[in-house]
Amino acid sequence: MFKAKAKQELQELTCLYEIAKALNSALELKKSLYEVLDLLSRHLGMNRGAITIFNPLTSEIRTEVAHGLDSEAKNRGRYKPGEGITGRVVETGQPIVVPHISQEPLFLNRTGARSRMDKSDISFFCVPIKDNMQVVGTLSVDRSFSETRSPGDDLQLLTIIATLIAQKVLILEKISVEKEQLERENLRLRNELEQKYRFSNIMGTSKGMQEVFRQISQVAKSGATVLLRGESGTGKELVAHAIHYNSLKSQGPFVKVNCAAIPSTLAESELFGHEKGAFTGAVRAKPGKFELAIGGTLFLDEVGSLNLEGQGKLLRVIQEKEMERLGGTKMIKVDVRLIAATNRDLEL
Repeated sequence: MFKAKAKQELQELTCLYEIAKALNSALELKKSLYEVLDLLSRHLGMNRGAITIFNPLTSEIRTEVAHGLDSEAKNRGRYKPGEGITGRVVETGQPIVVPHISQEPLFLNRTGARSRMDKSDISFFCVPIKDNMQVVGTLSVDRSFSETRSPGDDLQLLTIIATLIAQKVLILEKISVEKEQLERENLRLRNELEQKYRFSNIMGTSKGMQEVFRQISQVAKSGATVLLRGESGTGKELVAHAIHYNSLKSQGPFVKVNCAAIPSTLAESELFGHEKGAFTGAVRAKPGKFELAIGGTLFLDEVGSLNLEGQGKLLRVIQEKEMERLGGTKMIKVDVRLIAATNRDLEL
């Protein structure tokens, strides 16, 4: 009996040491959390495990990392505070131990991972991950029921581990919240841009301008390459924006290049990018404007300023819908809507 207890304590100490080392050494947050669950499985026989994060902005608890669950099951692991065992732990801040999940109505099996198993032999543990008194997530695991092992020992160990990973989860939760805030701000700014560049916001009531509006409306929904011609100050960039934000690629980026401001020796690198070592000073690889505009629109202002060599390479990209970086060998597909503008008479 004493030897069995000593062996169990040694396994727990080894597991805690490995978990602490994993959390301190891994640079990637999710990778370290996955390793925690893997260590619990290898050292202590935990069958399935999950770390959830509570998002205060949406009041949703979602499964962030999981062991023993496929991606579909992981995505189904979403709860509200008070919902199921996970939701109850988040709401109360108290751990819950279920010796037999088949006898617990709070156990929802939301992930569906245990649907085909004999639930009478599965014990489930869920402990809160706290920042002081605020619950930021949960650590939950299940294992085969054991009459010889005390549930209190498992609960104590998991509580210690939850304390160890609290800081990692806090960082992950902060990143998630900031990402959602940025996505909302991005959507707000995009909506503002779409409103700003509506056709009705372009000044002009003359017959000539009405014809311009008609042509913009006609070409916007197509994927055709567009050439805008006119004197400086006549609103070519405004028209380019209007075409983009009323096109099928409006959700993609709008990338502008002033061709007149690019030295002829750097034009190819600026448009198509370059690989490390492609020329003197190319200390790292750099994507070009075409790559940055993938899925959206590339606006080449003053395209008539490009030299003949640059125009030839540009024509090839338009025709083939692919390119390669300067000094590279890999062809890159470029799904880009091209709009060009010039104040020159290109036929001369």
